[in-house]
Amino acid sequence: MADRLHLVLPLVPSVNSMYMTTKYGGRVRTKKARDWFDEAERITKLAIVEQGWQPTIGEKVVLEIMTYFPDRRKRDVNNSSKALCDMLEHARVYDNDRYALPRYIDYAIDREHPRTEVVVRRFGEGDEWKTMIPHA
Repeated sequence: MADRLHLVLPLVPSVNSMYMTTKYGGRVRTKKARDWFDEAERITKLAIVEQGWQPTIGEKVVLEIMTYFPDRRKRDVNNSSKALCDMLEHARVYDNDRYALPRYIDYAIDREHPRTEVVVRRFGEGDEWKTMIPHA
């Protein structure tokens, strides 16, 4: 069983461009979002098999995320976490995205190959938060 899953995905679309409102007031994914989900899920499922990742059940996982944007426009890296977490759950990396702990490592510019790189690993030693409030 692999202790990490390494993914190189197409750049995750911003949540602002992922949904549109129907004439009845409902929200649906845009074509751009559907295309991204399909491609990202295909890549993820292949990586699961190739890297021997076993889906987690009821277990916290850390997502270490590095984003490469195509240009210097202002963007929020955390604007994509919901889509990424949902896709990883749907691809069966874990059973529920409530256990996913996204950690944005950094972002950079790569005009030729914009992408999102993710390392998924099980939550473990050294991941626990040390509170700053002393206990009496």
